Amino acid sequence: MATSFTERAQTLCPRTECKQLMEPDPRVGYDGRTGLQSMRCCRCGHFGLKALQGVQLLFAGKQAYVFGYGPSLSSLKVVLSTVALNLFRGQGVPPIQMATYVAEWALLMGQACGTVQPSGDLVLSSCYEYCHRQVSQTAGVSSR
Repeated sequence: MATSFTERAQTLCPRTECKQLMEPDPRVGYDGRTGLQSMRCCRCGHFGLKALQGVQLLFAGKQAYVFGYGPSLSSLKVVLSTVALNLFRGQGVPPIQMATYVAEWALLMGQACGTVQPSGDLVLSSCYEYCHRQVSQTAGVSSR
């Protein structure tokens, strides 16, 4: 099975003020029932999750996207505002890719199910930082 770039990329802490590499947490480990690996930041101690097989788009509506991961029956619903879409549209990021980044960010923040709706001052949020970093990494890979 081929791995995507996001699976090969190192996972940075999603907290805006940290940005240190996260490592698999050996105390909690990988949960085969959900497909999620527990991750911990060595610098700040932030705990999060990562879908080892990536997140998979299950359904998409106007600005709502539902993702699953691994064998789990849980899902994350990402609702993107027009503001969020416009922030990345100028960088050539399609809405589905933006929603994927937000779902990955939610897992890293420790949210494994429910609805994720980036709001507030998005540009100052760790969600924006994470998405921007993913766009930059992907652009770096495609330009080589």
